[in-house]
Amino acid sequence: MRRKELICLGLLLLLGLLFALPHAFSAVQWTPDGLFYEVQKRQVQGMSRDAAMESVFESDLAEPLKQEERDQPMRLRGVDNPRWVEYSSRFYERRWTVPVMAALIAPIAGTRSLELVSLFAFALLPALLYLLLRRRFAPEVAAASSAFCALLPPLFVLAPHPSTDSWGLALLIVGLIVALKARDGGLRWLPVWVLVVLMLSFTRDATLVLLTATALLAFRERSRRMAVLLGSGVLASLPAPLIFSVPVRDSLAYALNDFRVPPDTTWGAIIGEYPSGLLSVVRSDIAFPLHTGVPVLVFAMGAIAIAGLIALLVSGTRRQPLETLAIGSAIGAALTVALAVNYTALRLELVFVPSVAVGVALLAERLLAYRRERISLTAAG
Repeated sequence: MRRKELICLGLLLLLGLLFALPHAFSAVQWTPDGLFYEVQKRQVQGMSRDAAMESVFESDLAEPLKQEERDQPMRLRGVDNPRWVEYSSRFYERRWTVPVMAALIAPIAGTRSLELVSLFAFALLPALLYLLLRRRFAPEVAAASSAFCALLPPLFVLAPHPSTDSWGLALLIVGLIVALKARDGGLRWLPVWVLVVLMLSFTRDATLVLLTATALLAFRERSRRMAVLLGSGVLASLPAPLIFSVPVRDSLAYALNDFRVPPDTTWGAIIGEYPSGLLSVVRSDIAFPLHTGVPVLVFAMGAIAIAGLIALLVSGTRRQPLETLAIGSAIGAALTVALAVNYTALRLELVFVPSVAVGVALLAERLLAYRRERISLTAAG
């Protein structure tokens, strides 16, 4: 790699570490999601499911969350309600990638292992975005756009919690990079692609984003190679939902009932609640900046991100492969959020980050071109 490339990559790795390291030395902020992943980590270490559930949800790790619920009636409690814990566990059981990695470092890291694994992926995100954007953009444009996306507030909301979201986003970016590598370098990249899709399917429900991205590129270019990539990706994404099957109906009913045990899981009830649930998610997403410490700045960053997506969608008929892949990724991201239909402080919307990064890079490229043109006209005048 050229010197400029190495400097940009090194600075972005340093940026990721600066964001991640402070959380590694503060108290672990457990969430219900994190507790379920801790259960799975202990299963990997050899405990039975029932023993692991009891050891986590009856431990000090769960106590702060239980204290927050003690004043609520039992039907509204989560972590402090055994029925809710048992019912909800099914929605996490296919996510094994992070618990397995955490189990590997648990002898050294103990109960911080899940958090440290999550933070490692979080620290890699700026550099991974840079490697994706460098498939199309100049180093300075790729670096600036990657740094901007690494500063997006939802990522900082996510950072201090043991979760699978950082790895889900990291694997999504890697998958897009590998798809471009396979397009340009041949099917020798196919095993890497299959492995990434398989890992992602056992990490987050985001394989749809990769598949729609490759499908759009295969369709646009009429490429057999991309069609093979798409077909193999579909097959690689199947083991997780087949082994740990959760009906879409149950998942939607659970989300629409505010993550509580739903009283009715029929399609009629879901269809009746879905429009208001989706509208609530959209309203909450728009209001997200108001719940931060710097709402004006967050609104401004959101406006830039949306402007980037618009720039991507209207980028014209002479799109390069990365742009086509990013548009397909945005379509998959929209479908993923629509199927989840729940508000998570923009955590689920992180699947839009690769598309936002490409769009912001397009904006930056156009601004630089306009600036050069103005300088040239001034010099000529």
